[in-house]
Amino acid sequence: MKRILFSPLGDTDPIRDCHDGACLHILRHYQPERVVLFYTKDMENKERRDHRYTRAIHKLSPNCAIEEIFSGIVAAYLYEEFSKILPEAVQSVRDRYPEHEILINLSSGTPQMKTVLAMLAADTERCRGIQVPSHSGKSNRKNRPASDDVDVDILLELNEDDEEGAKNRCEEPPLSVFRYHAEKNRIISLIRAYEYNAALTLARSSSLVPADAKLLLKHAAARTDLLPDKARKILAEYDGQKLFLFTGEEELLMEYFLIMQIDQENDHLSNFMLRISPFLDKFLFDYVQKNVKGGRQHPQNIRNLSKYIARKGGYRLERERIKQAAPKWLERLDREYGGYKDSDLSFTLLIHYCDYMQEEGLTKDTKLHDDMMAELGKLGNVRSLRNNVAHQITNVTRESFQKVIQMTPPALMAIFTQMLTLVYGGKVKEALTTYSRINSWLEEALEIHE
Repeated sequence: MKRILFSPLGDTDPIRDCHDGACLHILRHYQPERVVLFYTKDMENKERRDHRYTRAIHKLSPNCAIEEIFSGIVAAYLYEEFSKILPEAVQSVRDRYPEHEILINLSSGTPQMKTVLAMLAADTERCRGIQVPSHSGKSNRKNRPASDDVDVDILLELNEDDEEGAKNRCEEPPLSVFRYHAEKNRIISLIRAYEYNAALTLARSSSLVPADAKLLLKHAAARTDLLPDKARKILAEYDGQKLFLFTGEEELLMEYFLIMQIDQENDHLSNFMLRISPFLDKFLFDYVQKNVKGGRQHPQNIRNLSKYIARKGGYRLERERIKQAAPKWLERLDREYGGYKDSDLSFTLLIHYCDYMQEEGLTKDTKLHDDMMAELGKLGNVRSLRNNVAHQITNVTRESFQKVIQMTPPALMAIFTQMLTLVYGGKVKEALTTYSRINSWLEEALEIHE
């Protein structure tokens, strides 16, 4: 990659104590095709007097192009003097030369300028910070700068760095570690909030994020987008552990429930409440089919009492079908609704069906059904708060949630978890650790092991 040197200037430039100043030394050993010089007012005055900086550069590298930025800054010891112009100057070079690496001189200028440039080198792609210690290995402050009256050609003639075998004093401090530390902290903050898509965007923009971390982020991002097939293609297992414990409709339901878990943990309670109805609709529909005697062939199976509506992707519970196969249930529905009419199959209708199954002895596993009915009885006023959210755009807080439901969000999640466990077994609780495990693996993968 072609190179450009961005360099402020200071008392050590161009020559000090018969050795290269930092700007000249970087030019000597990295041979950039262009140098961008950043002048304070003091350095500008020196350059205009005898062109000492540009003459020294042309002497060492005749074909090197030179750009000059005359900032006019007088109080170069104040951060506010250059906190805007210096970053803008570096960015301008990056924008104008997108195919070049920008070398940044970290050893010339005031301490304040060096600090800002080090931060820019650490945080900016295609920028490499370079520092040049004094030839003695000690501070330059004890060496008096060469007199402004001494001709730069004489200084160059006496320059010991021109001699064969002279030491290359350029050093590249590990600024990328500092940049990566900042990137890692931002990514960790996002994954702890389960914001995997945002974390993935950050990770993709960095060459420092390990490949394993990017792979885990891709998996988690697809998964929270409810794309389990895509997530499985990216990663089906990690660290010897399976990432998917269910298949088919059970998997889709559990993936949805994991998103509810995230909403609850993040206090996104409006989203949480809006997900409750679809969750219960799908879960109870699956449950009653699993636990009705005779399975799919039983005339009172909920599927046989309903018609699938393709455009809605769901079922409609039809009065005529109920009348023919389950007239006793129709009597209950007529009393409940003042005359039942065809309706989309919802969890409230399914709860009524669960009551009917219990009364008519339609369950294969009576103990399971009794336990399920006990959990359903704990749901309280879930539907009323859901309707407030859906129709009045109520901002659901923990306080309003508890006031209406008479339980906390974690308590409601515990009921749902128990219901799922009754039907799908102990794998449910293991599945609920999915995102905490992914986050632990991510934080480990984000550590750079030398």
